[in-house]
Formats: sequence, C-alpha cells, structure tokens
Amino acid sequence: MSKSSRFQELDALRGIAALMVVLFHYTMTKPQAKLGFELGTTGVDLFFIISGFVIFMSLTKVKTSLDFIINRVSRLYPTYWACVTFTFLLILIVALNNNQVVPLKQYVGNMTMFQYYLGITDLDGPYWTMIIEMIFYIGIVLLFHFKKLKYLNIIGLTLSLCIVLLTSFFNNATTQWLLKYIPLLQYIPLFFAGTIFYKCYTEQTKAIENYSILLLCLICQILLFNYCGRSKTVISQVQYTGMLIVYFVLFVLFVNKKLGFIVSKLTLFLGKISFALYLIHQHVSIRLILPLLINKYHINFWVATFCITLPIVLVLASLITYFIDVPMSKKMKQKLHELLG
Repeated sequence: MSKSSRFQELDALRGIAALMVVLFHYTMTKPQAKLGFELGTTGVDLFFIISGFVIFMSLTKVKTSLDFIINRVSRLYPTYWACVTFTFLLILIVALNNNQVVPLKQYVGNMTMFQYYLGITDLDGPYWTMIIEMIFYIGIVLLFHFKKLKYLNIIGLTLSLCIVLLTSFFNNATTQWLLKYIPLLQYIPLFFAGTIFYKCYTEQTKAIENYSILLLCLICQILLFNYCGRSKTVISQVQYTGMLIVYFVLFVLFVNKKLGFIVSKLTLFLGKISFALYLIHQHVSIRLILPLLINKYHINFWVATFCITLPIVLVLASLITYFIDVPMSKKMKQKLHELLG
C-alpha cells in the first residue's frame, strides 16, 4: 500500500467520524436518535484513535519539537479561529437584536483553545474535545523533546491501568479532581491505542505484543465508560462497547492494508473538510437553521436536515477549508518557521 492510500483511508475515517457526530447532534433529544443516530456520539472516540495514530506518525517526520509545534499550530488554529469567529458573529447578531450582553470575553477566551483552563464556557458544543487533543499533543511532544518516546508503551499502559483502577476502586475527590483537571485521562486508552496501531503498521515483528496491548486498551476504555465524556448520557455501555469494537476492527483492517473499501470520493471529501465540519456545524444548525425550518416553517424533519441544513454546513465547512485552512495554514507555517526557526 502506498503512503497516499494510507492517508486516504485515514481521511475517509475522519470524514465518517465527522458525519456521525453531525447526525448525532441533529437528532439529539429527538425520537429520530433511536434509529441509530445516537451512536454518533462515539464519533469523537474514533477521532481520538486517529489522533493517536497521526500524531505519533508525525513525530517520525520532524527533527525537533519546535517543528512539531509549528506544524500543529499552523494546522489547527486557522480553521479553529475561523469557526469560532463565525459562530461568535452569529451569537453577536442574535444578542444585539435581543438587547443581550455580547459575550466578548467568551470569544477571546475561546480563541486560545485553552478556555477550559481559563474557566470560560465553550462558544459551541464541539469545542470540548479540543483541550483533550491539546493535552495529548503537549504530553507527547514533551516525551519527544526529552527523548523519552521509547517509554511510551510503559507510560501509556501505566496511565490506562491506573485511571481504571482509580475510577473502579478509589473514586474519591482526588480521582474526580484528576479527571476534571486532566480530561485526557478519560480517553487515554484511545490515544494510546492509536500510537500502537501505528506500531502495528511499522513493526510487523511485534504483532503479538502490539495486539495484546490493543486488547488491553479496548478493555480499559470500556471500563471508563461512566467517566468518559458524554456517551454515558445517551447510549448504554453495551452500545459503547460495540462501537469501540467496530473502531478497533476498522483500524486492524487499516494496518493490515484491508480498509480500502471505505475510500470513495464522498468519504475523501468529508475527510478533507472534517475538521471544519466538526467545529462549525452545531450552533448554526441546532440553534438557528433547524428550529427555523421545523418550528416556524413546519418543514419535515428529514427534509430540513438532509436537504437543507446538512448541505449548508457542508458548504460552510468547504469554504473554510479551501479558502482559509489550506492557504492560511501554509502561510502561518512559513511565518512561524521564519520567526522561530
């Protein structure tokens, strides 16, 4: 399999994960969710496995920790800033029309991507995962910088097992404090699994060891169900387990070069715009477009969702990706290298 094929499959998985999250939010709290759309809440779990794989892979392609930081910042912030600003403008218009307070502090705090630690509420629902991703990036780049990546298996296993033991047998104030202030711990087995899947791809001679670790990661994440974000509020542990098994099987197929069947023009397109789609879809759809179409104009839910709202957010995500993400990421990367390199 060529490297381009590998990236195509990862892009396809990203696109599928993003669409799952979008459809979950569109049907959330509605009867239609019971048609299986509630399972889309686990799309973030798939994103976390993908992140573990991609970030570990990217570390093999950089020479310094600064290169990695510049790559991540230039990859994430242009799209993130565009989405936050767009959502803020929508909120601003509504606030001004209703003589409400303009949430300027909330906007500024959200632009940092570290609003979680600033005690500032997310402007839009999907932003909650960004701090989890950022903590993972910080942790793994520190290991890379201090040349400790060789201990990643030990660290990943230790953290995964310890957080399971703490939540299972010592679920006290200290454990809750850890989960609150280091939210990555709720999902550490998934990120760690992503790094192991990368090793499965590159270290065929250690298959038994790697797959044993992956099985342990899967079990640990299942046991963390009651502590891992929002899935517990909409699906059962059995459903969560089933979805995690599906994701792990997909990645097993991927690292064994048997996942080409998911690659298509549609999944690649969704993968290309997945980051913007994930960030931009919720507020504009759930707070504005869908209520207007369904409650005011009494349009059928499925028509309002699939024929109007979804196409609108796909266009918005495409515009952000092609006119902001692609050009601005390259310019930011170049400028940061000039300033810091």
